Amino acid sequence: MTPETVPTKVDDGRAALDTLTQATLVSLRAPSILNSQPWRWRVRNDDVELRVDPARRLHRVDPAGRLETLSCGIALHHALTGLAASGFAGHVTRLPAGEAPELVARLRLGPVMTPERTAYEAVYRRRTDRRPFADAPPAPDDLDALCAAARRHGVVLTFVTAAQVESFAQIVALAAAAEREIPAYARDVTEWSDRARSSGDGVALNDVPAPGRHRVPPRDFAQGRAPGLAAGDGTDGGTVYAVLATSGDERADWLAAGEALSDVWLTLTARGLAASPISEVVEVPQARAALRRLLAWTGVPAIAMRIGRPGTSEPPPRSARRSGSDVVGLPGEA
Repeated sequence: MTPETVPTKVDDGRAALDTLTQATLVSLRAPSILNSQPWRWRVRNDDVELRVDPARRLHRVDPAGRLETLSCGIALHHALTGLAASGFAGHVTRLPAGEAPELVARLRLGPVMTPERTAYEAVYRRRTDRRPFADAPPAPDDLDALCAAARRHGVVLTFVTAAQVESFAQIVALAAAAEREIPAYARDVTEWSDRARSSGDGVALNDVPAPGRHRVPPRDFAQGRAPGLAAGDGTDGGTVYAVLATSGDERADWLAAGEALSDVWLTLTARGLAASPISEVVEVPQARAALRRLLAWTGVPAIAMRIGRPGTSEPPPRSARRSGSDVVGLPGEA
């Protein structure tokens, strides 16, 4: 589906369902924890359901399902972005009361709107870039736009100050050490690292950069193996570190954080910036608590990000993705 070919009006129920189904396919490009893509869509008579895929749960790294739900929020926002490009708002019922816990949201076609294509086009340009970023930082108006994107979902985007970067790096190092040395954590990371691209998920070594001039080293997906991506020419001098924080620590907060993360990432991509998540700082309870102290207890950290200008003109490879038939169940399918 491209913005130029999507319909701008729907005249019957079948066409409405086709439009919704096409929107769910946009979520195939959504980032997720360890690229586990822990969701599945089910097409019904007049709506689509977004459900957690229990087979993709990370029981050790994410026992409470925080990042699983956050990942589903990213998928939901991507689908809404696809609808907006088609010229429709979406009507969403989030975490319907009295339903199975696997049900995250129901999405129906909303009213006709002026097509919004900027974020949609960013979906297909967005990459996870773990390489060092350039020396020049993002412009202040770029950072203002990212804060506004988070606020649209009731989430606060807080930037780590220059005086806090060293402490932030220590917290990330604490989380990295825990996930390297504690078998319960290490098993999940190992399971989803160095996956064959044909699997359609996980992190391939070709997506992992060689050691570079990182101010805050990224997660060690290589684990002693040879990474397949050159670090590039970035100095990381202009990299900024941000934390998405919610007011509470319930499923609704985690879902909102995912929608905010998607909005922030697509906004920065549209502005020519790049990013990668730092989820390990919320996966390890001690690191999450330390991060909250660093932020002076202003909100509950949902996830951190590194944001900057690309350090090289060559984009990183696209992450592996599952097919639509793996993710979207048509009427009559489970």
